[in-house]
Amino acid sequence: MQVIIMTSDNQYHCLDPFFYLWQKYYPDPVKFVICGFTPIDNWLADKFYSVGKFADYPPRRWSDALIKVLDEVADDVFTLMLEDYWLIRPVNADAVRMIYDYMHQFQNVLKFDLGYERLYSGTPPEGYNRFYWGYGDYNNLDYLDLIQSDPYSQYHMSLWGGMWRRDLLRQVLVPGESAQEIEMRGGNRLLDHPEWLVLGTRQAPLRHINAIQRGEWNPHDRSGLPGMKQSDLNELRQLGYLQNYSPNET
Repeated sequence: MQVIIMTSDNQYHCLDPFFYLWQKYYPDPVKFVICGFTPIDNWLADKFYSVGKFADYPPRRWSDALIKVLDEVADDVFTLMLEDYWLIRPVNADAVRMIYDYMHQFQNVLKFDLGYERLYSGTPPEGYNRFYWGYGDYNNLDYLDLIQSDPYSQYHMSLWGGMWRRDLLRQVLVPGESAQEIEMRGGNRLLDHPEWLVLGTRQAPLRHINAIQRGEWNPHDRSGLPGMKQSDLNELRQLGYLQNYSPNET
């Protein structure tokens, strides 16, 4: 399985903890491609792909960088991660392999969320709790309970860690959008393709945090570093990977 890691010159310091936690929690070999700007050496990656000059790709051109990645290096089905998407628990690699095969079999699946995000999307019928009453149930894949994302839900086009079909994603992207605009405007564009599915599972085989918010460490948001085990934080500190990280810990 190909894992594409989107990064930038300002975020290269996130790669060491990314790989450290990936090696700790993901048991299967994968094919890493780091997609950034100024070339760097990283022995854990199979390839570094330079999109171009860092200065030529401000945040509002994030979609332009992703388009180049899709056109030049992405496999037909790949997992997309950002450099600050750090694993926080062991990954169910068997489930990920099943999802990978499923994506190849059902070519109308645009994205398969690997975490919990799609489980919490959409609005259940009045009086029903979507967390317990099966709202959004789609099917099952062996022991995985599949969830279909509501096309009208927020972040239907979320870039949270997941597996993508390259040709469908390429059709949704347009130049000149930030990552946030891809998520919001891209979701609206998906309404023109009701046959394309965004799926997730109740079991969430892979869970990660979002370590950086707006260029700063993310110590306060519930999806940020407090989602990590204290033992992992201690290990990252000891390795020197959390420089200048000083949250108000309780």
